[in-house]
Amino acid sequence: MCPNCQDDARFVGRRDKQVVSLLGELRLRRCYYHCPQCRRGHLPWDAELGLVESARLTPAACEATCIAGVQSSFAQASEQTLEKLAGLRISESTVERVTEATGERVAEHLRARKTYGASRAWSWHRDAQGKTCAYVSLDATGIRQQGPGGARAEGRMAYVGMLYNPRSAAQPRERRPAAAPHQVRYLAGFYGLDELGLALRQQAAQIGWDEAQQQIAISDGGAGLEEFFRCNFPQAVCILDFWHAKEHLRELGQAWFGELSEEGTAWLDEQCHRLKHEGGAAVLKILEAMDTSTVSAAVHEVHRCETNYFRNHVHRMDYPRYLAAGWEIGSGPVESSCKTIVGNRLKGGGMRWGKPGSDAVCTLRALFLSEPSQWSALWQQTAA
Repeated sequence: MCPNCQDDARFVGRRDKQVVSLLGELRLRRCYYHCPQCRRGHLPWDAELGLVESARLTPAACEATCIAGVQSSFAQASEQTLEKLAGLRISESTVERVTEATGERVAEHLRARKTYGASRAWSWHRDAQGKTCAYVSLDATGIRQQGPGGARAEGRMAYVGMLYNPRSAAQPRERRPAAAPHQVRYLAGFYGLDELGLALRQQAAQIGWDEAQQQIAISDGGAGLEEFFRCNFPQAVCILDFWHAKEHLRELGQAWFGELSEEGTAWLDEQCHRLKHEGGAAVLKILEAMDTSTVSAAVHEVHRCETNYFRNHVHRMDYPRYLAAGWEIGSGPVESSCKTIVGNRLKGGGMRWGKPGSDAVCTLRALFLSEPSQWSALWQQTAA
């Protein structure tokens, strides 16, 4: 039967094919069928074996190629990694084609709201109040792009979203599990925020997000990020990254007192202590009470901007409450993820990317670095 139009297909003959496996090259002889209705041919055995037509690789060889392709440059994967570790001798272009094609396939699955593996609620860690806590975070990072004919193009911003289950800071180190599971889900690529929200919610549903008693969303003050969390994770407490708030105080302190000023350093330390132990509202009062009548126009403008920043985000700066509850107050995990997922692979010296390729590698690398079950489920599905 024709897989395209479901009409009867005619057996034509047997076709030979050379494929590359982890055991070396293999020669296969498969039955070839042709459909007179839609005038298309097909080889059922290729689909049954999960062969990659464009690269002539078995699923296992394809997986090894993708593992190498998402961890280092395509050239290094071809010339060193695959040959040394798996005995595979395939070209750089093949590594690139297979890696990007697999990333595009994963992206299509995610857009279709498919997930990998079975739904299983995580064992969420507990805060100081004994409540189970689930975390979500989001950030963006730039990727250099290349236009047609190798021309330089304007860079693009890729989002990195993550759902994670950190070790409980409230639990004494000696009582923490010796080998806590690697429980994190990443999504990365050139998403629109609405599209990313749907995909993250789908991942959250699979890991039992709604079973957590406390949901927490951490981000910097980037435009649209708080609204993103309010829309997609409405039960989460939104926290502004403490260190970004500190940087805004630093900017004001340097403008007001001068760079490398001892007085400015002491002022910054005092305000950061107040921010952590009294909250953003207490710091905002200090900023609003500062006398700007005698400062320069430039300093006045910095004061106005930083005071407005605190005024706009003070509702996410209740750090004494967050710390008392044993919650994290920094967006370090997602900032680190931007470097790990995107920077370490796509921002090498001289690297410039086309949009489809960079998006595909981001998507596939995010899956590879998520909890191990995700990557395994992708290839189990491929081999099925």
